[in-house]
Amino acid sequence: MPVRKFLVPAVVYLLINVLFVDKYTLRITEWHYLCDIVYLFLGIGLVFLTSWLSKRELPFRALLVCGGAVYVALMMFVQYRIDPMSLQVDRWSAISNFLDNLFHGIYPYAAQTHLGGYGSPFPVWQVLHIPFYALGNVGLSFFAVLILLLYTVAKTESPRIAVIMFLWIAVSPAINYEVAVRSDLFTNFMAVCALCLWLRYKRVSLNEHVCLIALIAGLCASTRLAAVIPLAFMYGYDFIRLGWLKQIVFIVVTLAVFALTFLPFLLWNTDQLLFFQYNPFVLQTRQGSPVSFVVFAVIAVSWTLYKKSDMQHFGLHVGSLLAILVIVTFAWNMFATGNCQLYSSAYDITYLNMSMPFWILEIGEYSANP
Repeated sequence: MPVRKFLVPAVVYLLINVLFVDKYTLRITEWHYLCDIVYLFLGIGLVFLTSWLSKRELPFRALLVCGGAVYVALMMFVQYRIDPMSLQVDRWSAISNFLDNLFHGIYPYAAQTHLGGYGSPFPVWQVLHIPFYALGNVGLSFFAVLILLLYTVAKTESPRIAVIMFLWIAVSPAINYEVAVRSDLFTNFMAVCALCLWLRYKRVSLNEHVCLIALIAGLCASTRLAAVIPLAFMYGYDFIRLGWLKQIVFIVVTLAVFALTFLPFLLWNTDQLLFFQYNPFVLQTRQGSPVSFVVFAVIAVSWTLYKKSDMQHFGLHVGSLLAILVIVTFAWNMFATGNCQLYSSAYDITYLNMSMPFWILEIGEYSANP
């Protein structure tokens, strides 16, 4: 398999990881550039290992199970060795403290994180974490969703692709950082990636399943707003070709499902949900601005219509759109504030992890098509 076949997703993957390596090693050593170089060589080695795996007939299912078990055990050990209260990342407590309030009869969105902030995840994502909350660690959702994604890839694509994707996940500092701090961001987009792969595998068309896709879109939107971008790319071109009646049905059902997920919280405390300064809608949109949203919307719609929902390179297109969302937002904020220090607290580079499952999917799929 020519290495150039997956040059774009591999380069973007490496750039995102180098950003993480550079930002966090900068805090502990003046030799951070050396760490960047070491990781780049590791990444280049991974590219050639992927190329080698694409040409070999190996017991990929057994490799996936054994390798996955070792990785899960190691990263669970890392999670439990770190005191979550000592972390300067509060995505885990935005979920855990929300559920604490919920089960104690206190309005959930009034819960503060261990750092004094407020939770932004929407209701569906919060509810999906109840089993992991019951186990005492909402960060365990990463392992469950990782297994779901790899199983889905092995089922809908091939065990070879699943193994290659697992390798690229396991050696990513950006992803392992997410796991160590019990963040749920990457997990959210792994779940959406698995869902999209299943819909593609089952050939669920928008024309024949308008209400089903609308239901799914509404539920995905009730995790994070950006989670609808993969589905929007999958079905955007088909939506334009629908009759106006089906378009209206799709929009109404999607918005109704999304709204219904908030209805219990709206009835519980309308002011807190809608008018509180740090309500979840504000928190999920405060990084952007009307200008950056319009710019991204124009890019996303143009891209989707031009590519006509190209499923052959689904990961490349969705990864690009999610990365562009972050880049446009950061670029506008830099222009508006004059703060161009990417590593400052004003810019959370972990948002780039939203695109990572899709870059890795593209790398895995390229590897199966030399």
